[in-house]
Amino acid sequence: MMVGLALVLGCGDDDGPECAVAADCEGAELCVDGTCMAPTDSGTSDGFAPDAPESCGPGQIRDAASCVDECGDPSAMPCESGQVCDVSGGRCVDEGTAGLLPATETPCGDGLICGPGTECSVDGQCDAIPACGRRVCDASESYCWGRGCVYDRPAGSCSPPTLERMNMDDFLLGGDGGAIDLEFDEVCNAYAVTMISGTDYLRQLEPDGTLTVSNGVTNLNMGEVAVLRPIGGEFGGGAEDPGEVALTYICCATCGCVGSDPQGVARLDREGPTSLPMVVEATPSTGTAPWGSAALDTGPYGLTWGRDRTLFVGNVSTNGDLVRASLDEGTSEELHRFEARVLATTVYNRSSLVVALEGGELWLASTATDSSASLTTVDGEVTSLVRDPLTGHLFVSLGDGRVLELEADGTAVGTFHTFDGPVRIARSPDGFLYALDPGFPRPGAITRMPLPATRE
Repeated sequence: MMVGLALVLGCGDDDGPECAVAADCEGAELCVDGTCMAPTDSGTSDGFAPDAPESCGPGQIRDAASCVDECGDPSAMPCESGQVCDVSGGRCVDEGTAGLLPATETPCGDGLICGPGTECSVDGQCDAIPACGRRVCDASESYCWGRGCVYDRPAGSCSPPTLERMNMDDFLLGGDGGAIDLEFDEVCNAYAVTMISGTDYLRQLEPDGTLTVSNGVTNLNMGEVAVLRPIGGEFGGGAEDPGEVALTYICCATCGCVGSDPQGVARLDREGPTSLPMVVEATPSTGTAPWGSAALDTGPYGLTWGRDRTLFVGNVSTNGDLVRASLDEGTSEELHRFEARVLATTVYNRSSLVVALEGGELWLASTATDSSASLTTVDGEVTSLVRDPLTGHLFVSLGDGRVLELEADGTAVGTFHTFDGPVRIARSPDGFLYALDPGFPRPGAITRMPLPATRE
């Protein structure tokens, strides 16, 4: 006899009752008066209260004391004729209702099935797709599906600085070069790091146009910037303060750098005596892509904060490694070793990253284990990656100026946009994809493109 559902949450705790249905509780616990309780605490030895109904209607399952809508559960009664299951909400709705998840079922791991709204991770677990806030599973934890999914892109809770402001010299340019990478935090601050002769800078531009400049450690050149974005903040509104900021120093041995080891990972210390101290040193490395420049194709690349709030970066001890870095301790631990140099990374879901290698290969890499799997190969060298949290599509910018759009499984959708030269892309909370034409060795520019308004 079924005694309830198991749940794996995909976001932080919410205010209010602990649960509404058994799907909100762990393991075989049941939801009784808003509280998760073990079956033996709910009234009878079989987990049901004495007055619980013996059978339920279409799209429902038996909870501790009543019938509840949970049509996504394989054991639920089928929906009535003319209706289909809205897995995301657990209720039967009319056929043709907009926003329904595709009725997919994907084998995953040891006997596990990832149903609608979930995808199989490289560790053999079902993760919620980006558009779904969490996943739920049946009592045996052998079948999972998405919950709390969005269909229309929510309006951003904030807006970044205007394009006119971002394209002003004090944020974008400087000396013989300028901004080489662009990123946003969840309160719509824009960040840029520079590649210029002399001291380089991290620049933070607030939505109202206020600029804060942090000096780098002498002349070490900067490669990438990454900002920690909060769990649950995929569509904005998930944070009140700026996230933690990391960047890479990539100055090569022949680039006129100051210091015996001019490559590594730095952090933004908003209050310390040194604003951008080097905290993880890297062994100098070189490559041939994606820029075709000895000054740019060198050092650590693929800087990304994972959804586990851990910083990842490639090419730290050798080309092809992907390490988990601790900025607090100034240490790094190798998690993956690929056969080619890492060029870019981005968050794929809660438990994995997408990693782009020199030569065009894209891999999925676990953020918890050494498991990895080939995703696809693109016909060019990758400069940056972004996964859209609404559609789940990957946007891949290439060295020839194309920005490709791929399905979640790596299948090509088409060319999203073509620029005159290589760009780096970044997603902001306002629903736009921004593209930076890097300012090296000439001044660049920032443009933006709207992302799809719906999942379809």
